[in-house]
Amino acid sequence: MTGTVVIVGAGPVGLFLASELRLAGVEAVVLESSPKANGHTIGGTLHARTADLFDQRGIMDTLRAGKPPLWPRLHFASYWLDLEPYMEDEYSLLLPQQYTEEMLEAHAVKLGADIRRGHTCVSLTQDADGVTVAVRTEDGDYELHGDYLVGADGGDSTVRALAGFAVRESGPRWYGLLADVESIEGEWHAGNYPGGQFAVIRSPHEGGPSRIMTLEFNDQVAPPPADQPVSLDEVVASTERITGRTPVIGEVQWLHRYTNTTREVENYRQGRVFVAGDAAHLHVAFAGHGLNTGLHDAANLGWKLAAVLDGRAPDALLDTYDEERRPVGHRACVFTRSQMALLTQGEHFDVLRQLFADLVKLPDVNRHLITTVTDVRYPMDGAEQDDAHPLLGCPVPNSLVKDADGEPTAVAEALRAGRGVLVDLTGGTAGPPEAPGRDGHLDSVSLAPVEGVDAAGLLVRPDGFVAWAATGETGVDGLEPALHRWFGDAA
Repeated sequence: MTGTVVIVGAGPVGLFLASELRLAGVEAVVLESSPKANGHTIGGTLHARTADLFDQRGIMDTLRAGKPPLWPRLHFASYWLDLEPYMEDEYSLLLPQQYTEEMLEAHAVKLGADIRRGHTCVSLTQDADGVTVAVRTEDGDYELHGDYLVGADGGDSTVRALAGFAVRESGPRWYGLLADVESIEGEWHAGNYPGGQFAVIRSPHEGGPSRIMTLEFNDQVAPPPADQPVSLDEVVASTERITGRTPVIGEVQWLHRYTNTTREVENYRQGRVFVAGDAAHLHVAFAGHGLNTGLHDAANLGWKLAAVLDGRAPDALLDTYDEERRPVGHRACVFTRSQMALLTQGEHFDVLRQLFADLVKLPDVNRHLITTVTDVRYPMDGAEQDDAHPLLGCPVPNSLVKDADGEPTAVAEALRAGRGVLVDLTGGTAGPPEAPGRDGHLDSVSLAPVEGVDAAGLLVRPDGFVAWAATGETGVDGLEPALHRWFGDAA
């Protein structure tokens, strides 16, 4: 395959996108302005759907080797949601983000991605032939040309600004600090205060650092300029404003400031330039929704770029990235903004919080809040019809990816190679559906019927989503249009 995609940003989203492109044979160059990889944890929650995605790529075992704890709770505006009844499908893995980034970088490099640290995108131009990026380094400037460019460079995305993406801002500004310190004296209540949110997380390891977390809303305090380094005095002042107490803090190991408003781009694509992750949908960091949503952006976009670069699919396939992922990003932004509203202190909000405290005890409400962001169903052709198969547009069931012993199936093998898979679930009675002329991009496999999966056949895209589903009565109706839409014309 020919073609190059330039990615700006070597965070989890950019690194995973690079590996997805390399899996499909596309050259991937990652530009990262920071000269060193992130050595500290900003977030640490991996959702079950992301673990499923990593399992489909055969890379989750590396993260599980460290035995990250399964967290049976999820918070919503400081209310704890109970995951225990749904732990088979819904859980949170407590995993420091730097470990996830280390794994993703090693995976991308192993597949042949070109990761350039200390290389900053300073300008870009695009035309019918591709995108040219001006890059600045300590050793001199240069230009880099790619067929497409993806900005995975965070909430203050340079790519987003240079390419002219329209951005909507909403909700109050937040201003937060993270501080990993040797010690903090006394006992501290974690939760809501009149001045904002505050928590101290003690290390479970003897001698490990304690983490101080502050969060202030509603423009109560103007944060320092972005180019001003975070100081211990800033952490002390924020703690005092929130809690009314002055902390006594030991040696500081790491400081981090995060501040912004909720931001959404109006379209995830501008010609040959795309945005993903926080560059596309930025919201306050609650429960890991930003990280996990961004990783699924990468999974959705990678195989589509490869298909178009290979000539297997028309350019219009790339428009489905915006159609499918923007509603998901918007939902994550609404979900976090609603929490910010509930966290706002004041008499009127206190009444609302009292009501909400009763609502979250209802099982249906509890489950809805757990799955609002993580349960995704794409608007595949016909998915919204009353008689649509319930799997159409949904992630492929895990029972088809792993057998009863937890071993990968032929479906998993196809997904790990970045290919789609056409699945016969009749045990060969009907014979595997045929998709001639798509060798190398689409596998056909035959499995015995699987308990809980009411389907005779499925077409699964490389990102693990079901693009066609049939029962024994419907046969292969609708298969050819689905093959054409997602896998192009037969060779």
